[in-house]
Amino acid sequence: MVEAGNKTKAYLIVANPASMASKNAIMMTSVIALAFIYATFFFAFVPWAGLAGLRMMVAVLGIMAGLIAVMVPALELGEARGRAFWNSAALIPVFLITAAVTGMAAVILAAALMSVDGNAAIRIIDKVLLGFIILQLLSVWGYVRGMENSGAEEARRAAGNILHGDFKGCFWTGVIILGTVVPLALYLLAGTSVILIIKAVLLLMGGACFRNVFLQAAVRKVVPGEENEWYSREDIAQLAAALEKRWQEKAEVVCNERR
Repeated sequence: MVEAGNKTKAYLIVANPASMASKNAIMMTSVIALAFIYATFFFAFVPWAGLAGLRMMVAVLGIMAGLIAVMVPALELGEARGRAFWNSAALIPVFLITAAVTGMAAVILAAALMSVDGNAAIRIIDKVLLGFIILQLLSVWGYVRGMENSGAEEARRAAGNILHGDFKGCFWTGVIILGTVVPLALYLLAGTSVILIIKAVLLLMGGACFRNVFLQAAVRKVVPGEENEWYSREDIAQLAAALEKRWQEKAEVVCNERR
């Protein structure tokens, strides 16, 4: 509803089931509904609490809906043909891996805050998370480097903005160092509740930085007569100075005419 802009017309997002936005909204709604239904199985007063088979079926459906909900945004970005940085099939596995990392980090954070991080299942998730963090480092770095060597100029410009340009701080500090390398290093320490919380928070922050960078850095294809999609501060300053100079010249001409 927030992304729809006008909250009173949020229902229109599902008005066209053929669109990627509608599919994404439907999948997200399904995930939320299935997660709520699954949670009810843990309350003894619920009539279906003892139906293990039904609970397993709801869990499987929830996992499938969650996977689709993660892939749909990548497919939606891939439809933007004017932005070559998103037009790669590798974007889908990158989104899947980063979503898995942030999802497991959220589970571990919730468990640590509720003091149930010593549970065997949480420890298994923490070990699986280690492998996904490594995959995240390799996939994100490999995707950006691949786009830097792409044949499309827009993809190269976008990768350059990420690695060396306006988004380098958010990418290197937020995604790579704090969002990936530091959590990996924390595995060398004892897995206390404090360490788990710090690691989970850093991973969630890294996931947010990843989405921010990948969404904002994509450069659209330049149309005829257009040179830049964005103006740098230097370009803006030069344009402002030129405009001010032009106004001064005009003012001098008007003053001379009045004399």
